[in-house]
Amino acid sequence: MGQFHFFAPSHEQVPVEALASAYLAGMEGIPWRSANRWNHPVDATPVAFSLERAITESGNLNIPWQVEGFGELMLSTASLMETSAPYNLPIELARGVINRLRNQAADWRMAGMAVSVELATQIREASNGFVAAITSLPDHLQAVAAAQQAIRLGLRAGESLCLEYTRQALTARHQNAEHLPTLLGCRLGSRMIGESEGARFASAFNTVAIPFTWRAIERNAGKHEWDLFDQQITWSQEHGLRVIGGPLLQLDEQHLPDWLYLWEDDFEQVQSYLTQYIEATVIRYRGRVHVWNCAARMNVVGTIPLTEEQRLRLMVAAVDELRRNDPQTPVILSFDQPWAEYLAANDRELSPLHLADSLVRADLGLNGIGIEFNIGYQPAGTARRELVEYSRQLDRWSTLGLPLVVYVSCPSDAGSNPQATRAVHASASEPTPASQADFSSKLTSLMLAKQFVQGIVWNELSDAVPHEFANAGVLDSGGAAKPLLHSLITIRKQHLT
Repeated sequence: MGQFHFFAPSHEQVPVEALASAYLAGMEGIPWRSANRWNHPVDATPVAFSLERAITESGNLNIPWQVEGFGELMLSTASLMETSAPYNLPIELARGVINRLRNQAADWRMAGMAVSVELATQIREASNGFVAAITSLPDHLQAVAAAQQAIRLGLRAGESLCLEYTRQALTARHQNAEHLPTLLGCRLGSRMIGESEGARFASAFNTVAIPFTWRAIERNAGKHEWDLFDQQITWSQEHGLRVIGGPLLQLDEQHLPDWLYLWEDDFEQVQSYLTQYIEATVIRYRGRVHVWNCAARMNVVGTIPLTEEQRLRLMVAAVDELRRNDPQTPVILSFDQPWAEYLAANDRELSPLHLADSLVRADLGLNGIGIEFNIGYQPAGTARRELVEYSRQLDRWSTLGLPLVVYVSCPSDAGSNPQATRAVHASASEPTPASQADFSSKLTSLMLAKQFVQGIVWNELSDAVPHEFANAGVLDSGGAAKPLLHSLITIRKQHLT
């Protein structure tokens, strides 16, 4: 039985909910299931806690951490070995931040990136900050303060590093093409877009994601309602937008028709109904869809209880049926929560990356892979992270050897929204429309800089109509444009068609 022990100065830094979200991960970033517990009463000082797993290997602790100027981020230590003595958590988080910063800078230097004197100075100051924290021991309070400063310096330097990488990589890409071929899109949802919305949509995006939601198409078994999606397709064609169709399969209540639950204990019947629906949809819209998203979020539990093997069989059947009826159009499968935090509390055999890898190796005829960054949402989302970590995660998925399509959500407000079906996680760093635009602009540009990212799709258009992720739209609850929309318009003018 493997155990890791940590201590931190106070619960202001490690609140009760932080330990519930903490997890251990291996070299590939895949979480292990663990039992997390406090070693002292929750009001004790200093804070002491342990994580226990069934295996004995070195690992990284991932835990939400408050950072001045950045808010709450999911930070990770460097790789730690098991010891009976507790680790100083602020020191180890600082070590992790500086380690990732220096490794990423070295990797990009080897790839040809030029590091300016100013950026090199930032990296050196962050490294020196960590040295100051280590040499301040055993003065605990001074060491903790120095570690916090090293974390701040490391995060700022990491963001500067990513921005400079983005600038240089985009400059290099534009030497070969004035306009990049990347798809920049937004999901419409199961409604028809309004006239004013449509004009703003077409100015920001070159692509539209039309869901072809099973629930909306087949409210009654065998009876298809196409009018809404026919209108969306026609509107897209009139505005010269490329179309991503789907996901055709998604196992949640927003996508599955009510009548299907009558058959939830009959897997073969569920699969039969699914393939019939895919056949009808693909035959109707083939030639008018540029990319099919065949299935999404199949790595997480849906409203119909299925085993991992059954979910895998459904994905294979869905792709086979789609390919049978449309052998030409590119097909992707998309996966939720790519950091797989949910594995820390669930018995699953495959992480999303390993599941995707097994499907790619099955030679189904996939042309790409989708991943979702639903940032700042709990449950069924992913915690906020440093910009370097998003780059690292994208690079992990690029090892599959297929183009990526990235779906993104990020809130502009931590409050609830009566039109939303999922709740936003209200962290201590309250999101604002300005912070949404700033972060999303940096992340979108970073993804554009990576040639293997061939599609970026914003998950929500408007907060004023029924939608999934609260306050993640490019339009606010009154239908007005957020700063995010203007940022996306600027990005499209600079880089895309």
